[in-house]
Amino acid sequence: MNKLNKPDPELFYSLYTNVYKPQIIRIAILLDLFMPLADGPKSAEEVAQTRNLHPFGTKALFDYLTSLNILIKQGDKYELTPTASTFLLPERKTYAGNLIIDFVTSSTWDGVLKALRTGQPEQIDKEEDFIEDAWIESYRELRISSSLKMWEAVGIIPDESTSLNMLDIACGCAIKSFVLAQKSKNITVTCLDSAKVLEVAHDLAERMNLISQVIFLPGDLLKIEFGKAKYDLCMLGQITHYLTEVQNQNLFQSIYAALKDRGILAIDVPMDKGTLDEEASLLTLELWANGGGAAYSFGTYQSWLKNAGFSKIIQLNDRLLKAEK
Repeated sequence: MNKLNKPDPELFYSLYTNVYKPQIIRIAILLDLFMPLADGPKSAEEVAQTRNLHPFGTKALFDYLTSLNILIKQGDKYELTPTASTFLLPERKTYAGNLIIDFVTSSTWDGVLKALRTGQPEQIDKEEDFIEDAWIESYRELRISSSLKMWEAVGIIPDESTSLNMLDIACGCAIKSFVLAQKSKNITVTCLDSAKVLEVAHDLAERMNLISQVIFLPGDLLKIEFGKAKYDLCMLGQITHYLTEVQNQNLFQSIYAALKDRGILAIDVPMDKGTLDEEASLLTLELWANGGGAAYSFGTYQSWLKNAGFSKIIQLNDRLLKAEK
């Protein structure tokens, strides 16, 4: 029998049980329960006293956070894991707690509700979310291997003699570009993003010993001049789906002009596959409601890129395409 012909209680349970973890983290953030552990292990009772909370409830919450590997418990004392110490202390530059709060409270989703009622997408400033997401990405070691595989699919396999002048637009932490720069001292990366996001890229470049190979270019990708016939390679990751059709078309024309002959543009972004896909469908709804973007199909990108002048436009997988000038 088709599973859609009868009720699926497991599916229904998952619709709300998936929110348990982020909601508990949100509560811990709002109660400021991580800062008391910043200077060393403490009991739940000690932390509860500093925050005027019930000791039994605080212990139960700390035990749950321990089960999530957010805290470590030794005897009756709790301490921060490296994950919590890095991302959940407001005093740290790497703090990412606001990202959790934004996505588990109604503020982000009220924009979807309003846009559906009015037909007018909201223009919401997401820079703080972009900054905190960039910090998280900058510590994801798996991004190093996955980025190298991505570049291999594009046909970029550098060695020590490789020379490239690269532009990374809306770079975030820029880890996808930096893995290339690590392969050769002759690869230069120009990172374009907002000034605050570029602080994350700068921090990662220092950690990867790449500062001398990186140029930081703060600015608005829709307004800044990229130059003419300047770059061998351009990276666009996780940004085109935030933009409208007109914005993307204008951006591709600017990139085409900025690339040298036979220069390559790589786009790594969730695409509409033409089927009912959970990720692409959610992105299209949220991005349309909060700015007018969408998860666009490869065919749509192909049309825009052809109009900008690109040739040899190839879809390499579900989210990656390559275009050559």
